[in-house]
Amino acid sequence: MDQTSTGNQGSHILLLKKEMLILHQRIIDLEKEVKGIQARCKHVFYETAASRNCIKCHYAESTYY
Repeated sequence: MDQTSTGNQGSHILLLKKEMLILHQRIIDLEKEVKGIQARCKHVFYETAASRNCIKCHYAESTYY
């Protein structure tokens, strides 16, 4: 069976994978930033029967044990 030319798809895939790695690292950095903000926040919680959520920094914790 004949295969059509894939052209320059190999290098395009490499560029996409490189961009994915850069974006993944950016996500990790942003998650660290959020955790830092939440660690320094003077929480104001909105509580339900199952959780507490800070209305300032969106920190959430379960109160259902």
